[in-house]
Amino acid sequence: MKKLIIGTTLIFSGLTMVAQHHVNTDLLGFAFSRYGIGYEYAINNQNSVGIYGHFTSKNLLSDGRTIYGDLENYSEMNIIPEYKWFATPNKGSDGIYFGFYGKYRTSNTTNNLYEGVDPSDSQKRVNGFTDVKTSGISLGPMFGYKYDPWGSIYFDFTAGIGKFLMSNITYSDSVAENLTDQEFNEDEYIPYIGNSLKVDFRIAFRIGWKIGGGNYKE
Repeated sequence: MKKLIIGTTLIFSGLTMVAQHHVNTDLLGFAFSRYGIGYEYAINNQNSVGIYGHFTSKNLLSDGRTIYGDLENYSEMNIIPEYKWFATPNKGSDGIYFGFYGKYRTSNTTNNLYEGVDPSDSQKRVNGFTDVKTSGISLGPMFGYKYDPWGSIYFDFTAGIGKFLMSNITYSDSVAENLTDQEFNEDEYIPYIGNSLKVDFRIAFRIGWKIGGGNYKE
């Protein structure tokens, strides 16, 4: 039993020394009030998996206002798992890469003014405020370039385009939900390009730090 424990410890220590753990943040996101942190695990010289999460209080597809007034108390969260295959590794898990990503996205905006005709009585006008919550899951390809100039610090440019496979929107006031798009357009409040075109665009410029492992060379 003692030998098994010692052997397991040595194997784990060896894997830890070989593995590269990358922690990063998106510099481009700061320009749009989008803050987050990512983690990437370099499996070997050409393959890595990672996850990135960011939060924002600004709808990037809006200037902060709609035809109905200000977007009040907007918040958005994204969780993004990634897989990368490096085509031109030099120091290990760097250079040009291709891959896939998924995204789970939620948003919430409160106290949104609506005005219109009562869906149940065309002679009656209604107005009020409603919260709008959304959620969605997207999947798509990506590509990029990771530049490793100093060994432990690196820069990573990523771009991708995905398709929302699932999306959902809910209202705190059912009256607003049944209004026409001319009276209350829900596309103003969802964090992608409308209900008719559920496309997700990704672009990021990250700075990161490598922890452990040194360089992979084959």
